[in-house]
Amino acid sequence: MTASLYDRRLILVLGKGGVGRSTVAAAIAGQCAARGKKTLLYETNANDRFGNYFDKPPVGSEPVQLAANLWAVNATPASALAEYGLMILKFKSVYEMVFENRVTRAFLRAIPGLDDYALLGKAWFHAKEEKKGKPVWDTVVFDMPASGHSVSMLKVPWVIVDTVPEGPLTRDARAVKTLLIDPKQTAAVLVTLAEEMPVNEAIELEDKLSAIGIVPQQLVVNQVYPDHFPTGTPLARVLDALLADPTLATPLAEVAAHGSLSRDRRALNAHYLGELAKRAKTPIAELPMLFVKTLGSAEVRGLGQMLVPPVPPAPTTR
Repeated sequence: MTASLYDRRLILVLGKGGVGRSTVAAAIAGQCAARGKKTLLYETNANDRFGNYFDKPPVGSEPVQLAANLWAVNATPASALAEYGLMILKFKSVYEMVFENRVTRAFLRAIPGLDDYALLGKAWFHAKEEKKGKPVWDTVVFDMPASGHSVSMLKVPWVIVDTVPEGPLTRDARAVKTLLIDPKQTAAVLVTLAEEMPVNEAIELEDKLSAIGIVPQQLVVNQVYPDHFPTGTPLARVLDALLADPTLATPLAEVAAHGSLSRDRRALNAHYLGELAKRAKTPIAELPMLFVKTLGSAEVRGLGQMLVPPVPPAPTTR
């Protein structure tokens, strides 16, 4: 990744479910914080993993600190809408009178896309949030929902601007749209695996984002198998000899089978890395498969260090 990515106010992390999107988001946020930026790691309606990743309790709907310079929040549509309502109406008593009565709640539930807009709007609010004229957060890292849902969420401001009469809602939707398409303020990071379906979905997601003016700036290929048996090496020849021996007994036969599986997985990954190199327009970075039972702070920090370029040494003076 380029160092400039970490200078954005909002980093959107997107990808198909199951590709390790939350892990990559946590790794990026951890490195933003390590670079001295006050960072908010933002997730929505999630079965939280960020607490475990930083050896803390599960993250809830109020921001909690996970590490130096790093906070996290797990927003729900209800909490985001309440926050938006209070921001617009200013006073809690007025908010409760307007938003908490039964008729209004039923009306709000019937508006398509309102939950998504509330959650996206909260990310925008935090990216622009100020206190005493200074930004509250240097960077907001948004671990977005799975790719199909995230595209629908990102399109909501466009729909509001095009269809809703002028007012506070359209004013804010226009501001959200402006933030999302500004590459100096917002970066989109796509996450995928080097496998057929995730690769196809990543290319499709890249096209859909570009079509609405959000140009992805990084494509992270996660969980890439190491090349333990490079072609023509002594290790590869030993593995081939073991696999060719029909009399091979356990446990050596099981070791050989495991080696064969590892080599096959690496070959699969290499094939789809080649597909991405040919088809993707976005610069590609790779993260290795980590062979651990659970990911903790050490693993997440290590993945982040693989993504972030080293900070150049300070110039010396004479």
